[in-house]
Amino acid sequence: MSFGELTVPSGLEQVIGPEELFFSTTDRRGLIRSGNSVFVRTSRFSLDELTGASHSIVRHPDMPAGIFQLLWDRMLAGRPAGAYVRNLAKDGSHYWVFATMTPSAEGFLSVRMAPRAGLFEEVKRIYKYVADVELEAAEHDRMNRRDVALAGREQIERLLGELGFGSHDDFLTEALTAEVAARGRLASATYARPRAQGPIAEVLAGVGTLETLLTGLVERLEGYRVFSDRLIRSSNQVLDVARRLDEVVARAQVASETVADTVPVLSNVARVMVTPTGTAMVTLERLVPRLAALRSCVTDLRFRIVLASLHNDMVAAFAAEVADGLAPPTSLSEVPQLCDAVQESVLEMSARAQQVNRTLREIVAEIAEAGERLTEFRWFLGKWRMLVLRHRVENALGDLVRPIDDEFTAIWDGLDMLHALGREFESSAVPFDVRALEAQVARIRVAATEYRDAC
Repeated sequence: MSFGELTVPSGLEQVIGPEELFFSTTDRRGLIRSGNSVFVRTSRFSLDELTGASHSIVRHPDMPAGIFQLLWDRMLAGRPAGAYVRNLAKDGSHYWVFATMTPSAEGFLSVRMAPRAGLFEEVKRIYKYVADVELEAAEHDRMNRRDVALAGREQIERLLGELGFGSHDDFLTEALTAEVAARGRLASATYARPRAQGPIAEVLAGVGTLETLLTGLVERLEGYRVFSDRLIRSSNQVLDVARRLDEVVARAQVASETVADTVPVLSNVARVMVTPTGTAMVTLERLVPRLAALRSCVTDLRFRIVLASLHNDMVAAFAAEVADGLAPPTSLSEVPQLCDAVQESVLEMSARAQQVNRTLREIVAEIAEAGERLTEFRWFLGKWRMLVLRHRVENALGDLVRPIDDEFTAIWDGLDMLHALGREFESSAVPFDVRALEAQVARIRVAATEYRDAC
């Protein structure tokens, strides 16, 4: 039986400072390998008690199992995970954190911070509801632990959807971005040590430069996210118009067939002009999954950048404690693992940035193709209208001319808007200097190792 199973919650809540960062590492089974001073102090356990224990030693009984199911699903798939977590200290008090967990070569590393963003209150409400649902499933429906966790996960995802998040990934990115933003520029303010010298000064200088690079990327990505959302809304509007235009043109073809005996050329033109509108509609329909893929890539890219920023802050926290004499130089042994995590994020960022830019070029090409098909349709439409007038069949077909004109004008205006958005979007392609980021990661790693070995 673990310490956590013996601890009775007291209801007292600890207040965590906004500058404090928790750090711990575990093996693949979740057994704790190391922890920093903030984790030891707040958990009320000694480092010896924590080392070798399951991380569930600090699990609060009111936490829904569904959230841990979501976390493990991501981590075992090799993806970083994160969640708001209520933890239980050895003395029965509790504390809330926003926790991130990242797969590493030896297991997982976790960096956690005090929640500050507005989403936190909504999440606490969701957790309370889901915990009650899980209790009912366990006691009334006699579900086993795994099924209870799966039921809880389903409820969490449903409730996040009601908050407007398309997926748990969307929520996770938004929550992490909001929490890191709420901390502000604490790495440069709280962890700065102007009097530091030698390798420690070099570590902190590297952290500061890396923070500046990552902050610039986050700001650029925010604009990218807004762009992609505008493109999604606009393309859906244009697609709706395209479907209406295709429907009216199909009706014009049917109506033209009614006068085929007297005006065969009219039905022939009507039959031909159906093709470009149909092709344009199919092209616009292809935009929908492409734009969804683009938004997904942007979301993942934002998550990776912000996670790297948090890991960078953690390096600064370790270096500041050593500079202040509050931690031994051996605590810098954790820095290479954090550098590995940042390096992994940099590689993922590079892959995602390339994918974003490639998908964007494809989207711009799809918009251009739809425009070409509609230009082709405009020529056939002009010929069809002249034939209607020349052969005086307005009584049979005249009611269709106005709807076609209206829908065509609307879709043409919509395509102009998409063209403009696409060009604006394309001109702001994500600039990603992998070498600049990697150079700072290497600088931090070398300096931290040098200081630790020298001491």
